[in-house]
Amino acid sequence: MSTAPAREDPLVLSPISGQHTATVIIIHGFGDSGHGWASAAEHIRRRHDRLDDVKFILPHAPNIPLNGWHPDEVLTSSPGRISSLSACQGEDVSGVLETQSYIHSLIQTEIEAGIRPDRIILGGFSQGGAISIFSGLTAPIKLGGIVALSCWVLLHKEFLDYIPDEDLNKDTPMFMGHGDQDWRLEYQVAIDSAELLEKAGYNITFHRYRRVFRSGGVGIGHSVCREELNEIEEFLVSILVNE
Repeated sequence: MSTAPAREDPLVLSPISGQHTATVIIIHGFGDSGHGWASAAEHIRRRHDRLDDVKFILPHAPNIPLNGWHPDEVLTSSPGRISSLSACQGEDVSGVLETQSYIHSLIQTEIEAGIRPDRIILGGFSQGGAISIFSGLTAPIKLGGIVALSCWVLLHKEFLDYIPDEDLNKDTPMFMGHGDQDWRLEYQVAIDSAELLEKAGYNITFHRYRRVFRSGGVGIGHSVCREELNEIEEFLVSILVNE
């Protein structure tokens, strides 16, 4: 009989105004923790002070043995870049579903605290972004939005089998962002993932990120940039403020 892994309580950034009207959950990537996204969350919520009523929840993955939401053959078995969505295989289904259940429980806790589901946004980076897509689209309630950064569609060959019959998040806006020189998950992985979701009828807005450096180099690797964080802020504002 399996037991759920021990989890540290999420890092919570309380609303700046003291009034809680919306929640954003950001899921970190493999080998990181919620603390790794604290500065990005602070940038997003303080840049123009338009998200003062929003709580940010930054959960921590269990240690298995590296911090990860589930054992991940996609990110640990390949010796180099992952070049396409078809190369994303070997995902631990039970671990994915266990994490999905945990993320859904965080969402439910916010609803029970009085936050409307359409004022809850789920997002993440890399493995966390893949979890945000899977958990968001399979949620039993309609969310306000999904943010998926430098990631892929989990269980891409059968993920539609996990979507509830009601498909409540069919038209939920999804922000997808990816660096065009990602050294871990190539840009084509993001293109394949976006096309798969669009073909299934989901509401995707895709953003490519590219930077020119003083040294002459170009491109954004497996990371996020300031421009991306600023556009995520605009996405959150469009849902939570300009509704």
